[in-house]
Amino acid sequence: MDDEALVRQGIRLVLESDDEITVVAEATDGLQAIDTARTHQPDLAIVDIRMPAMDGLAAVREMVLLPQPPRVIMLTSYALDDYLFATLTAGADGFLVKDASPHDLLSAVKAVAGGHAIISPSMTRALIQRFTPHAAWPVPSAHDRLRALPEEQRTILALIAQGLSNAEIGACRGLTESQVKTQVSRILRLLRLTNRVQAAILAYSAGLSHQPSAD
Repeated sequence: MDDEALVRQGIRLVLESDDEITVVAEATDGLQAIDTARTHQPDLAIVDIRMPAMDGLAAVREMVLLPQPPRVIMLTSYALDDYLFATLTAGADGFLVKDASPHDLLSAVKAVAGGHAIISPSMTRALIQRFTPHAAWPVPSAHDRLRALPEEQRTILALIAQGLSNAEIGACRGLTESQVKTQVSRILRLLRLTNRVQAAILAYSAGLSHQPSAD
């Protein structure tokens, strides 16, 4: 749902490249987005923050009140902290900046559809610092939980907490993006977490985010 036709077309092309995803409708403004969500009852909606008639934030606030609300990914050109916090407060499940790769967009759609929260890696650190002025876990407890991780996975966790994407972590550690993705999944499983934001907050609580970003 975006007021720019070229942006909508680009998103549609990316989504339709995956056989598991079906695009059921498009909308050009916030009011139409709400009507479209009410009529088509999609599992997930991708909403631009800046739209005419009603902005994306207001539209999301209305969507989450629908009898069958979609899960929502907010898409924006602006990696601003205030947009991120407003998006989460409005009830969205994901926040992506428009410079995300097609792979990141598809991964985000599948993750959010599966019940997870997704935030652009570059915004993770801002989220942690705003919402965890004090440790989310007691520091001793955070340290204890990290003992389950081998050294390489602790290093990758520290890079997640610094807001690096899988591709950036791979560049730091000499790994492919696929190898990093596998490692992140293992980290989440070992720590009994559901998403990388939770992992980043745990690392931040333990002081692991201050680890150097590369050898």
